[in-house]
Parts: sequence; C-alpha cells; structure tokens
Amino acid sequence: MKFFISTIDEQDAKQEANIIKNKLISYGYTYEETSPDIVISVGGDGTFLRSIQKYYDVNPLFANINFGNLGYLCEYSTKEVDELLNDLLDEKHLEKKVSLLEAEINGIKAYAINEFRVEAPQGSTLTFDVSINNTFLERIKGDGCLVSSSIGSSGMSRSIGGALVDNEIEMIQFVEKAPINNKFYSSIHSPYVLNKDKIITISNIKPSNVWIYYDCKSWYLEDFDGTISFKISNKKIRFLKNKRNNYIKKTREAFLND
Repeated sequence: MKFFISTIDEQDAKQEANIIKNKLISYGYTYEETSPDIVISVGGDGTFLRSIQKYYDVNPLFANINFGNLGYLCEYSTKEVDELLNDLLDEKHLEKKVSLLEAEINGIKAYAINEFRVEAPQGSTLTFDVSINNTFLERIKGDGCLVSSSIGSSGMSRSIGGALVDNEIEMIQFVEKAPINNKFYSSIHSPYVLNKDKIITISNIKPSNVWIYYDCKSWYLEDFDGTISFKISNKKIRFLKNKRNNYIKKTREAFLND
C-alpha cells in the first residue's frame, strides 16, 4: 500500500507527519508521491483542498488531520492522530464518497469539492445571464456569482448569504454576489438550492475578462465569449470517515462563540 503525506510549513505539523510516516512504513506501507493509494493531509482545510486538486484523478483514500485554524473539512483533530492510524489500518474502516463540482468552460473541465466563484477583475461589476437546465432564470448585474456543493456551503457561500446545508445532502447551490437591484436590473436576490441533477449555466458575460476561483486555484479568462456551466460531477473522492466526528457539534464549535 502506497501513501503520501501533504503538510503545512509548520514545525509541529511536520513533526507529526514524520511520526505518521515512520509508523506506516513500519507497518509495511510504502511512501510514494506520484500515485499513492492513501493521501494524508496534515494541516487545515487549505492543505486538504490542495491535496484533492493534486490527486483526485488518482482516486486515493484521503485522510486529514487539522493542524490549521478552523479545519471544518478535517475529520480528525490534532488529538486524534492515533485514532486516525487505527482507523486507517482497520480493514472495516468507514469511508465517505463525495461528488465533486464540475465546471465546463468552452469544453475544458475543472473540478472542486467546495465551490466555484465567477468574478470581474479589479473590483468591477459583471453582467450575465443565468439558466437552469437550459431554462432562462435571470439577468444579473453585480460582483459575480458563486456555485457551491453542500460541503462548500460552509465556506465563502455562507459569507455572502448562502444557505448552510447539511453535508449529507447532495445538491448544488447558486448564490449571487452583491447583485444590483433597481428598475433596470432585478434578480431573485436569494440563494438558490437545487437538486443534484441540475445544470447551472451563465452566458453573455460582460465585460469579457473574468476570474474563476475554485477551492485553492484560479483561472483567468481573457476576451471570453462563451458559456460556463456547473453541475455535480460523476467524479467522486473518497475520504476516511471519523465515526467519532459529530458535524452538528463541529458546526457549533466552528461558527458560534460559546
């Protein structure tokens, strides 16, 4: 069994990663970066997202330990390193499969677990049309838009007024970013939570230079004249599930100051 460990550039995290590495090697595992069967991230949510972007096509089992700040996406805390190793070595360990979001831009596809954001450069506004399953919904003028998964609903989506969605629900959410509402432009001005089979398309984007941000990556489209579609992908990632993890408790601890 081959494994790789991705870590943040902090001494405590690196030391813990080295301990995990040596333990797994002593159990007969092989450390290998190119095509690992297991990818362990030791850091925060960003470390986990970068690991997914690098390895989702390899289809490893992802495992994550929070050595960052919030660590909302991380299944294991810094106090649960032994539990992670025990769960990993247990043949009956729990795994969870999560569908990735897919964006298609002029035939080119990109994937994310959290969200895609479409924004104009240098703080200007965008005007664009929104359709759901090829049915026109609205024309928006504003800072842009965001499309999130249920897992991503706790991130930037929540910050701009999106719904916080239970991560057991497979859905796709569309959120307008600072839309203008006047006699010339009006929109639903509300997060729109849609069934997982829906495809969201934006078109007629003006101005034609836009940024696409997704998880820890970005993509600049210059002189763009096409459509951008978003949907729940057939691609899935697998991650090690911590049976001791309670998402309701974790949500309270992450977002409420007790």
